[in-house]
Amino acid sequence: MVSPKNQKVGMEEEVIVYNTNEQRMPVNSGESFSGVDLVKDLKKSFEYYSLEPGGQVEWSSPARKSLIELSEDQKVHKFRLEEHLSKNNLKLISFGVEPKFSPEQVELINEKKYTLMDESMKKNGTMGKWMMRNTASVQINFDFTSERELNEMVFIADCLNPVCAFLFSNSPFKEGKRAKKDNLRNIIWEKTDNRRCKNLIDHGIRDSSRLLDSYIDYILKVPNIFQVDREGKVKASEGTILDRLTNLDKRGELRDEDINSSLHQIFTNVRIKRFIEVRGADRPPFGYEMAPVAFWTGVLTEDSIRKKILAETSTWSYEDRIKFNNASLSLDGNALTVKGKKYSYWNSWFGELAILGLKKRGLGEEVLFEKFFKIVAEKGPFSLQLQKL
Repeated sequence: MVSPKNQKVGMEEEVIVYNTNEQRMPVNSGESFSGVDLVKDLKKSFEYYSLEPGGQVEWSSPARKSLIELSEDQKVHKFRLEEHLSKNNLKLISFGVEPKFSPEQVELINEKKYTLMDESMKKNGTMGKWMMRNTASVQINFDFTSERELNEMVFIADCLNPVCAFLFSNSPFKEGKRAKKDNLRNIIWEKTDNRRCKNLIDHGIRDSSRLLDSYIDYILKVPNIFQVDREGKVKASEGTILDRLTNLDKRGELRDEDINSSLHQIFTNVRIKRFIEVRGADRPPFGYEMAPVAFWTGVLTEDSIRKKILAETSTWSYEDRIKFNNASLSLDGNALTVKGKKYSYWNSWFGELAILGLKKRGLGEEVLFEKFFKIVAEKGPFSLQLQKL
């Protein structure tokens, strides 16, 4: 926990990269310039870069009190990345799902952790290959000031994932074909791993009371995929996360790194690490990378807005929430959802509250979401807009 005056927001931005032959940039070192080479170059001047399993480049921002400050960081990152890409004849693909290639056409990074994850996800879902190799997103990280605040923020984020999935859908094509109304990235994540993905309500966490305790109970039952030994080497692991941590604790060897390793093996749409991580947005179009950061900041961090949303979502029935989550697999704004109201009604209602929350913060941050929200409200999500070209 942090004090209110030190509460900050961060983001992680992923992007798919192509070469000049319109092929995916190779992820592993070889004859041609690769993702490993690119990240190594980027890290010479800025540490906050890493490589996702299919070669997607991820930038992790510093944590900031103001989204305006964070936006300036993002602009610097974008300039630096584009400079490195131009030098190596590479280009960014601004979609949440790889538009051309199947996962079989994309190599996996040569790291033991991801090999083990790939094998595990084959057993517990049908689209783990797509998730690891062919998706990109923006994730938002929030500090919290109390357990009560954490419980409320995580519960609301779980309830509002369908709104996020609709507003920030930016995946118009798959294997060269139009997605039509399929909300592709959300579908992929829904089918990636039944034990460690989906929404928290799918794992029995239905309300904000004792949410942190319920979350801990849930993750301890999840099978452990990998472990990191004392030399920093990744190895396969058997049993549950609870088995692994209990055994270490009995031997007096349990470290913070072991707990963090376990927390990173959960991929629900909102998850708890040292901070709250909200994961439901596609990688937005160029120029709108801050829009999902602003949306979630507006609905989660301003106390009066969060209380209003909590009062509403706490009245939602289990059946309505499941209906809402199922609706988010499509981009049909007319689908009937919670309390018999259209999907589009809730998208608009929460979008307006996000803007109000940003204005109440008094930092001028609403400019990072207002334009984006107006475009989506008038023309639909970018996934649909781009298919009309």
